[in-house]
Amino acid sequence: MLGFPLPYRDELLYSTIARHGIHSGTISSKELLWEVFGDRKVLATSDLPSHLKRIAALYPETVGITPKSLLYKNTLFPLYAPFVGDARRLALIGGLTANGKSSVHLSTGAAASRIKQPIYLRYCPGCIAQQLAQHGECYWRRDWQVAGAECCPTHGSLVNSKIRRHDVHRHQFQAADLEVCPSIAQQPGEWQSDLLAQSICELLSLGPMSVPEFSQWSLWYANLAAAHYFNRGSQIRHHLVRDKVVGFWGADWLSRYRLLPDAFDTNWLNNMFRKHRKAFSYLEHLIVLHAFIEPGWKLAGVVDAVARLEPEQKAPTKELKGTDDNQRREYRGRWLAALKEHCTKQARLNGFGEVYAWLYRRDRQWLMEVNRSHKMPESKHRNTVDWQKRDRDTVRKLMGLRDRNELQQGTVRHSMNWYLNQLEHKASIEKHLNLLPLCRLFFDRYCENMFEYQIRRITDTTIYLLQDGEPLKRWQVLRRSGLSEERLTELTRQFIKEVLGI
Repeated sequence: MLGFPLPYRDELLYSTIARHGIHSGTISSKELLWEVFGDRKVLATSDLPSHLKRIAALYPETVGITPKSLLYKNTLFPLYAPFVGDARRLALIGGLTANGKSSVHLSTGAAASRIKQPIYLRYCPGCIAQQLAQHGECYWRRDWQVAGAECCPTHGSLVNSKIRRHDVHRHQFQAADLEVCPSIAQQPGEWQSDLLAQSICELLSLGPMSVPEFSQWSLWYANLAAAHYFNRGSQIRHHLVRDKVVGFWGADWLSRYRLLPDAFDTNWLNNMFRKHRKAFSYLEHLIVLHAFIEPGWKLAGVVDAVARLEPEQKAPTKELKGTDDNQRREYRGRWLAALKEHCTKQARLNGFGEVYAWLYRRDRQWLMEVNRSHKMPESKHRNTVDWQKRDRDTVRKLMGLRDRNELQQGTVRHSMNWYLNQLEHKASIEKHLNLLPLCRLFFDRYCENMFEYQIRRITDTTIYLLQDGEPLKRWQVLRRSGLSEERLTELTRQFIKEVLGI
């Protein structure tokens, strides 16, 4: 494509596409999607966009822009890449560069993370002024959109724009300008944010590289605790770890991000110093690293050092020899009797743990075969949500939304997506509508179709014109309503002709 803009340094790809819409004069968000992606259903995702092969193909080969370079230089993917393991990192790269749907927000853990990203796109007024002076336009930088980095190291605290990250208009790429990013006075940033902003910039600048596995991160943090004498042999003294982290960052600041370790043994900080069974977020890693390592360290050096660690392989337990056959038959009989009453796990928990341990050390092969033959079928997932109660509560909220907005003029189309965006459990409700008959009935009855939305817009405009004493003219009504002859539905045409008489 001729004229598709090159991304600025650290510019979100979302921003580049939005600037293309401004440069080309494309007003319709659907037309912009078709022009860039060849698909009108692509979502305007600011942090982890997909379809990168299609976007890279818009540039000439001589520019040297590839799907992977866009991923690492113009998205927030580097926040997750070093901490998810190499196999998952490669799978995520494949999913994001492909021209199709992606479940990357689930795969990276971003959707379920305790670290919630900012609700609005953020900006630095000082940087916006510099962008306008240097380039004649402004753009969204990716380091502004990272939770934990609440300030610009040069100018001060970041400011929320007027654009939500997950807007009602899910397909619209909205450019940064002085209307949505007004110039206002900035407050100085907190020292915690200044410190993290530097590390986050380092993290975003990391290019493609082989990343550590979970076992290597586990060993790294065990060694880190041992270097500060926060261990007793292989056991970590977690209360000392907690005191050091909280003492460095402050309880109030950690609470703001829901990272203040609670009194439970399974809090995130304890788990980080145990065997890693899942990925931890970039902010959790940075909080621990800054608290434990002396100033001057570089993130690239840490990632490289962790990737070179070689965890020891745990040697399998050897079976004990020389067991009497009569004793073996006795323990086998006791275990079989236990399996008749319980499954394997419940037998161990109900007084037969000793029998299991004896057989595991002296008759392991027989034990494994018997356990496989007595394996209980996996139970279905038990609902932890009272769907009937959620259905009643949600439909009350929906009715309240309808009542508050029914008579308001100039509001957007009251579609099902518009209603869902006002709810707390949007994704859960949207995916489980088959379990929510009242909500389903509400959406069928009260969601506006295109004809109803056009009628409401025309009616609002007609009331406004009549109140000002102006005569009704067809072109004027359509123009003020934001409609055109080509976009009118047949029922809307009949309404204008038969009801309004124009």
